[in-house]
Amino acid sequence: MGNLQQVFKAYVWARAMGAEGISEASDMSVILNNYMEKRLLAIPGVTRSHPDMPGYRLEMTRFSLEELFEETGISAVEVQNRMADFGIDAFWLSHEPWIVPQPFTPEAGEMWSREDIDYWIDVLAHVCDEARRDPDLVRTAPHHQAAPPPAPRNLDDPAIGATTWAAYLRKRGTR
Repeated sequence: MGNLQQVFKAYVWARAMGAEGISEASDMSVILNNYMEKRLLAIPGVTRSHPDMPGYRLEMTRFSLEELFEETGISAVEVQNRMADFGIDAFWLSHEPWIVPQPFTPEAGEMWSREDIDYWIDVLAHVCDEARRDPDLVRTAPHHQAAPPPAPRNLDDPAIGATTWAAYLRKRGTR
């Protein structure tokens, strides 16, 4: 049946929103995305991907924490883990390989209120400031979660990674 459930949910959402609702949601998404961009670029260490492309972005702008990483050694993943301590969803990283160094993509869209966006950006600014003042606090995060951060592993190592369960069992010599 493929993605029948997702197609059905999308159909129901579109019918429930109607043409005016979808238009309003898309307008709100563009406005909030550009509001976020202006506030995020005011944080030291945050840059916009493809800064040579002028104009407003329509949706989900990719940003980079490369300057913060070069200055402090704190990666985007470590910033993401620290943001979890504040009880918020951290940003979306990117698929490997990273085209933008130390990428992050906030996904506010039309779902968040302006107050939620402001709080999220304030938390990111606070964590970036912590990365400069106390990098070990950020590096060892999350501190207030039920599980500790996972141990770093090189998933590119063919001895560790396996694309299927059968391949995993073959590598472990159990099959």
